[in-house]
Amino acid sequence: MESGEVKNSTTDKVIVKPDNLRSTVWRFFGFWSVGGKVVDKSKAVCKLCDAELAYHSTTTNLRMHLIVVHPTEWNKVGEDEADGPLPKQPKLTVFYSPTTSLPAAKQEAITKKLTEFICKDMRPISIVDGVGFQKFIHEINPRYQVTSRGTVNNRIVKLYDATASTVKITIKDKAVALTTDGWTSLANDAFVTVTAHVITENWEMKDYVLKTGELRESHTAENVSKSIMDGLQEFGVQLESVVAVTTDNAANYVNAVERHMKTMNVPCFAHTINLAVRKGLGVRSIENSVARLKRTAAYFNHSTTASYLLEEKQKQLQMLKRDKLINDCATRWNSTYDMICRALEQQAPVAAVIFDKKLSNLELSTSEWIQLEKVKDILRPFKASTVALSTDKYPTASAVLPMKHVLLSHLRQETDGDTAALKEMKAKITADLNKRYPEDGDVFMFLNTASYLDPRFHCLGHLDHGRQHEVHAKVLAEITAIAAAEKSGEGSELPAPPESPCKSSLSAMGDLFSQVYPQQTRAAEYDLHGELVIYEREPQLPPDADPLLWWKTTGSARYPHIAQVAKKYLTVPGTSVRSERVFSSAGNIVNKKRSALAAEQVDQPPLQPNDIRVFGERPAAFRTKPTPLIFIAPPPRPPSGRKCATESVDFSLASRRAVSQSTGPGLDRRQIKHKRL
Repeated sequence: MESGEVKNSTTDKVIVKPDNLRSTVWRFFGFWSVGGKVVDKSKAVCKLCDAELAYHSTTTNLRMHLIVVHPTEWNKVGEDEADGPLPKQPKLTVFYSPTTSLPAAKQEAITKKLTEFICKDMRPISIVDGVGFQKFIHEINPRYQVTSRGTVNNRIVKLYDATASTVKITIKDKAVALTTDGWTSLANDAFVTVTAHVITENWEMKDYVLKTGELRESHTAENVSKSIMDGLQEFGVQLESVVAVTTDNAANYVNAVERHMKTMNVPCFAHTINLAVRKGLGVRSIENSVARLKRTAAYFNHSTTASYLLEEKQKQLQMLKRDKLINDCATRWNSTYDMICRALEQQAPVAAVIFDKKLSNLELSTSEWIQLEKVKDILRPFKASTVALSTDKYPTASAVLPMKHVLLSHLRQETDGDTAALKEMKAKITADLNKRYPEDGDVFMFLNTASYLDPRFHCLGHLDHGRQHEVHAKVLAEITAIAAAEKSGEGSELPAPPESPCKSSLSAMGDLFSQVYPQQTRAAEYDLHGELVIYEREPQLPPDADPLLWWKTTGSARYPHIAQVAKKYLTVPGTSVRSERVFSSAGNIVNKKRSALAAEQVDQPPLQPNDIRVFGERPAAFRTKPTPLIFIAPPPRPPSGRKCATESVDFSLASRRAVSQSTGPGLDRRQIKHKRL
């Protein structure tokens, strides 16, 4: 008897399953057959109870019979289908003949999108071998043949090569800014990441990771600079086109850029804030309160009982927000701020649980809670600043010194209830910020020039009149050089016209009068100083405006020479967050599951998913506006009759708005270790 046949014990009839019917119900039904021939196809016979049911091309009544009479067996079929392995690929031929296979073009298109999916979402190549993934693809399009791991790997290499070629064209002959930083994987391999930033002809900011290379030698300035130069060389970037390099405050990276590369080094403002705030949090009484709060957060997060009790107290108190406490990270002051904010938000249920459990060692006094509330108010604008300057889609170096001015102004404000500890905290943060970006340094002038070329800050309200004139003179010198180069280029490209007799006579007159009335040059006729003056009279944009959009739609046509200089300075990031963001991305690649991954593979094409820009940038319609930058005091009156449209903004409101709109990542280094602060 063949598989699937059931013989009646009292007759010679056999129940056979029809070969051309594929519904699941035919596992339990068939037709009476005698001698290999079906007796009656109008009646289906249940193999479980020999019941005969009318059959007219649909299986509805057969299915209902199984559900009502044999529910156990029918439900078992559903479980087997959900948990069973995916049928082997050859079985698909049972359902689809070769003539129904996907066209080659469609197969190729799906494979291309699959490759992009693996790169963009940082999925392992082995995903194509997963049973669940294959079931998913089979459900979407059963005719698609899932490609092998080797094919996907080759496709990713080709995709990287194509993308690298596109990147080389994009950054060629443009002013390039770099960000760089180092990190260490779980396998204890050291890496250096180099990211390039450019502004395109369409006034869009683009960034590309040029290199995430292993640094096997000692982390000296010379070796770091060599690693950076290797990344530039691979993409054909000349050192002369590098405007500046943004790094953290590590001495080896600063020396690598300034001494070995002979390039402008811009300190990361996020690291600067981190160092300054850490100094302020080091005040003894504040440090003690934060330490006690840290132990409290750890207790509630590590104890399932405490976590449950906290949740119950939140329900009893009808808390609108029933969030868990946040643990802080020793290397990120932002996490300390977040921990304080969450604890103050959940103060009532936290205090109630501690009181009920009699955990006196975790109990914060009333004065400590009040002090933490004041600390939160002091740190709020620093959090807003970090969020605002962590974008990589808008200029940020131009906002560094105005932001520093805002923060210092905030620290100078005296509030009721400032204790000696809080005053000391403000003083320590102020002292640390004041020594950053010294006024006699090149970086100070560079950042002020960037602010001048940003229509949000071009009034330079954070500078006195003398400094404003210095920046004006610097930009004037640069646009004069550009105009001279343009004139020289035009003169060399235009052929000399043939001289006519009339022209000869006019030339003689010109020679005669030129001795008394010298002719002005083309650059002088085009009053570059006037271009600057008119630009300075432009109304200042609000802090949350997009300066690149203004240059694209308005500024580049009105001020063509200034626009060229603006492209150079505005491309420089104020923080190294973009390179640090690679830590999280690469951390997802070099994670515990794949910590044995060879270090040299981290920089190979399949492991550079975030830099496959060929997939396209986010459409402009979906871009978020830059986080509002805060300007709390009107700038001093501009010299030479310049008009400034800067408005005063309520600081606390703007700060809260900036924090609430935060969507960018902090300086998180998940799943990786970082050797330097």
